[in-house]
Amino acid sequence: MAPSFPTLTLRGGPPVHPYVYSKRVMSADRSMRDGDVVRVLTREGKPCGFGFGHRGSQVAVRMLSYDPEVVPDEAWLRARLAAAEALRRDVLRLPEGTDAWRVVHAEGDGLSGLVVDRYARTAVVGLFSLGWFRRSEELARVLREVLDVDTVVLRADEKTERQEGFQAPAPPRVRPVRIRERDVAFEVDPAGGHKTGFFLDQRENRARLSALARGRSVFDGMTYTGGFALAAALGGARTVRGMDLDEEAVAQAQRNLALNRLPAGTTVRFDHGDVFDALRAYIAGPEAERPEVLVVDPAKWARDRAGLGAALAKYRDLNRLALEAVRPGGLVLTCSCSGLVSEEAYLGVVREAALDVRREVRMLSVTGAAADHPVAGAFPEGRYLKAVFLAVGAPGSGPGRSPGAGAPPAWEGRRGRRRRGDAAEPGHEDGAGPPDGGGPDDA
Repeated sequence: MAPSFPTLTLRGGPPVHPYVYSKRVMSADRSMRDGDVVRVLTREGKPCGFGFGHRGSQVAVRMLSYDPEVVPDEAWLRARLAAAEALRRDVLRLPEGTDAWRVVHAEGDGLSGLVVDRYARTAVVGLFSLGWFRRSEELARVLREVLDVDTVVLRADEKTERQEGFQAPAPPRVRPVRIRERDVAFEVDPAGGHKTGFFLDQRENRARLSALARGRSVFDGMTYTGGFALAAALGGARTVRGMDLDEEAVAQAQRNLALNRLPAGTTVRFDHGDVFDALRAYIAGPEAERPEVLVVDPAKWARDRAGLGAALAKYRDLNRLALEAVRPGGLVLTCSCSGLVSEEAYLGVVREAALDVRREVRMLSVTGAAADHPVAGAFPEGRYLKAVFLAVGAPGSGPGRSPGAGAPPAWEGRRGRRRRGDAAEPGHEDGAGPPDGGGPDDA
């Protein structure tokens, strides 16, 4: 006998986006509980797919299937997970260079509200939907079978729990997992680190920076557990300094350093401190002591629309200091993982910062998250990470404003309108979240 599902009827035609917002809902069965799989109907009563329903959320339905004949049952879940893993193994061939990657990137893999990261033989699951929390036992069992992992760790952040209406048990303490990324070894805490324990989305940017850093001095601001710093060191940088305000992260960076054998002549140190203060100290000090390569990769500062203006101002301050602190002719990698900040808006922040300090900047490349963080065609908001590689000229080499001249807010378009790209993100962490910017992180 075919399973029966509560129905939810839309005001118009079939959905064209993974999120069906509450204003689009005409009616829903009284029997529907939050987190139920619901059969979605058009206004005319025609079935058009399935998703997780939630009366108390702005996102009334997270679409899982757009085919009324394809039910999101266990067989469907198994097939979606297998397809996601096959993309990473067979198409991207990630095992040739690493044993850690994102297996499921929420909407990018057709599994809205779900993030799964593989660390060797451990899978860490980010739950961003009540529906997935209710299926967590099934999910863990299927992940063990499909991914052939020994351990599955389930995690949810407090904001998601509050918005979705559930409370996940604290993940059990597990032993740190050692992973490899090209020639670099890292140790990951699957239960206690930020996001799922490591910033997998920056893998390709770390590789690019590693090549650019050879023979140069490097400062890695907001280093977390040493990702960019150690990539630069193993790539042959002359000197590397990493810094973070998180003492536990700095301690882990030191342990990661001990896992790796440095090239002859390379020195690395990690400091606990405020990157803003460190950049000001470089600016005040001798030019010869400034880094030739400088990385700023802060946490998600724009967490909701109310805080967007303040976050953009902070990004501008950080970039202004970074452009002043790097040695003339040096390189800056500046990043933002805030999905509410569009690429256009962030590049505007960088341009404004360059005008502030009157230094020429040439954008060498503008990249995003690694390929195991795909962006669905129906969910362009999933492109959350901005990573901008800059070549920076000497002081006075670029245009600037007259003293006292103001600048237009970086978050406004030329006519003051909100830009389309300012939306929720899937990862860095991270799209699995509602339209106020909640979600993984930096999935």
